[in-house]
This record gives sequence, structure tokens and C-alpha cells, in this order.
Amino acid sequence: MGRKRLTQFFPGLLPLRKRQKIFCYYMGMRLDHNRYSETHSDITLSYPLFHASWPLYNYKTGYELTYQENKAYNCKLAAKVLDKLIIAPGETFSFWIAVRGADQETAYKNGYVLSDGRLQLLPGGGLCQMSSFLYWLFLHTPLTITEQHTHGIDLHLNMPGIPQGIDAAVAEGWLDLKVRNDTAHTFQLLVAVDSHNMSGTVLSDTRLRSVCQKQIS
Repeated sequence: MGRKRLTQFFPGLLPLRKRQKIFCYYMGMRLDHNRYSETHSDITLSYPLFHASWPLYNYKTGYELTYQENKAYNCKLAAKVLDKLIIAPGETFSFWIAVRGADQETAYKNGYVLSDGRLQLLPGGGLCQMSSFLYWLFLHTPLTITEQHTHGIDLHLNMPGIPQGIDAAVAEGWLDLKVRNDTAHTFQLLVAVDSHNMSGTVLSDTRLRSVCQKQIS
């Protein structure tokens, strides 16, 4: 049996530990010499590189639909701050840098999160579907994926329209999705969430050919 964490003996310390971890996480990114993508432009780039659309709901899970609706709500908040984001040459896209503050005016709702091998209801639950969707988009670009994690199980199994094995787990302060633009080209994200689907397009300032970087089963 592994050594127990201090927060397992004193659960009341967990919120403080989380805040400390998140603070150190963002401070570390300030000092890591990467330039992170934070610029949005209402002027969209000219050349669509890759487009995809995923369903929001999985009606075969057996879980209450309310929490899938909350997931959709959380993804809508994230989409608002992701939409029209520019990834310039030399910049790194970080999921958490990009969506940080998306819940400042309107709080995230509780959704399912896989943590310590079990499902829990936490604010912001369901954002992993958005990060996994972005991962799928990025796989079809020349961008270099520098950080990506999996849940260990396929959370999107049997969801029509979602390729199997495409997973990008995120947890603020712990797990991120990052891609770096090592090219001479500029890219832009268009992201939207409606009542049934999330959709996204990667645009480029140059006409490029889309090729998936990953072999999909």
C-alpha cells in the first residue's frame, strides 16, 4: 500500500492544498520561458485546415441526464474563451491558460470527473470532453503535442461520431493539454457548442494539407 497523503488524514486541508497547487502551477508556467497563446482575433484566417463535430450527450451511460446537461453548459463556457484564439509561430497552446477565467462571471456547474479511479461530481466536470475534442483537432495539424494525458478508460466509448482512443484528461494544477507551434504558420481555433454538439475548425494563414498524426483503431 502506498504512503498516504497528508490530506487523506486531514481532509479539511484539501481545498487549501488545491489552491496552493494551482497557484504554483500557473507560476511555473510564467517562468518556463514558453510564450502561451492568449490573443483572440475577430478577423478569421483564410484557410480551413480541419473541421470536426462531436455529440455532447451519451444516452447509454445510465447516469442522470442532468449532469450531462451540466457538462454541456461547462463546455459552452469554455468554448466562448477558446473561440477565435490565435496560435502564432513559437507560441504554446495550454488548455488551462486558454480557459482560465471562463467561469469568473458565471460559475461552472457540477459534472462527472474521473478522479482516483472513480467518478465524482465536481464543478467544471465534463471539460475533458472539450480538451479531448481539441486534441482531435490538433492531431490533424502540424502543431507539436507536448503534453497530453489519458483517463485510462475510454470515456467516449460507443458515442457515435467520436473516434475511439482519443482522450485528453485535464485537471487544473495537475494535468494539461499543450501543443506548440514549431512552424512558420499562424493557426486559429473556431469553437462552438450548441444544444446537441460541439464543433470546431482549425484555420491557417496558408493553405496546408490535413494529415492525422495518430493511427486510429
